[in-house]
Amino acid sequence: MRITAIGGLTSVALGIIKITTGIVGQSYALIADGIESITDVVSSVVLLLGLLYSSKPPDEEHPYGHGKLETLAGLFVACAILIAAIVITIESMQEIMTPHLTPKWFTLPVLVLTIVVKVITSRLVLRGSAQHGSEALRADSWHHLSDAITSGAAFVGISIALIGGGNRWASADDWATLVACVVIYWNGMRLALQAANDLLDRAPSADFLKELRAIASTVEGVQGIEKMRVRQSGMGYMMDIHVEVDPQMTVVDSHEIAHAVTRTLMTSGKRIKDVTVHIEPFSSGAEQLLLPLTEDDSPNGN
Repeated sequence: MRITAIGGLTSVALGIIKITTGIVGQSYALIADGIESITDVVSSVVLLLGLLYSSKPPDEEHPYGHGKLETLAGLFVACAILIAAIVITIESMQEIMTPHLTPKWFTLPVLVLTIVVKVITSRLVLRGSAQHGSEALRADSWHHLSDAITSGAAFVGISIALIGGGNRWASADDWATLVACVVIYWNGMRLALQAANDLLDRAPSADFLKELRAIASTVEGVQGIEKMRVRQSGMGYMMDIHVEVDPQMTVVDSHEIAHAVTRTLMTSGKRIKDVTVHIEPFSSGAEQLLLPLTEDDSPNGN
């Protein structure tokens, strides 16, 4: 939440600087970029609320917790990226068709400042995302990076306009911003799809599931893992696991193994928030061969 708040305040400060410089420096691309930066605050507020309420403990109405609110916040940020890209695309096309003056040179240092600050902010938010396993923070990091991309495109376009000279090249920054929107669309769609998959309880990667199986198998008394299901809930995971134990074991002993599996998984550092353990009797292939054949299993029916 602290990272998100810092990112939001940074967006406001840069937005005001870009709008002011864009008005004085005759760059509509910079003005549009500044407006987009300020609207990032709305996404930051929604993200803060999502992170705040997703950390609430389970209650009677929400026995599985409130983790999905974090995913919904990430989906909102992804949609905000797409909406911003659409608005910038429309505005850039309008400016291309409308003759305007060549931007001033002092708009370039402002864009360089924006690029540097936004890239740093994006990296910090992305690091927080990796540390806490937050898809919402990952979406927010791309939101900051998309701001840096549009600023970089505006820098290239304004440079071309200044080098070319005359009003003939004045719309170069708008063309450059239009090209940058393609990258923003792609990232926005990718983030929205990721959030939608999390809402639909898509399974984690095969490597992650393999790690969890290995961790559960280290518990003494566990002779096999029959099956396992894992889904993401906010910044953590909830799982069901079927553990195979000695079929001659007492209910009390198998119950202790189930608790041991739960403790081991939840303290593994894999952000496991809840585990439901099902106990199954273990039977090896050799044991299956030693079982007597029934009348139906016999090849000749005898």
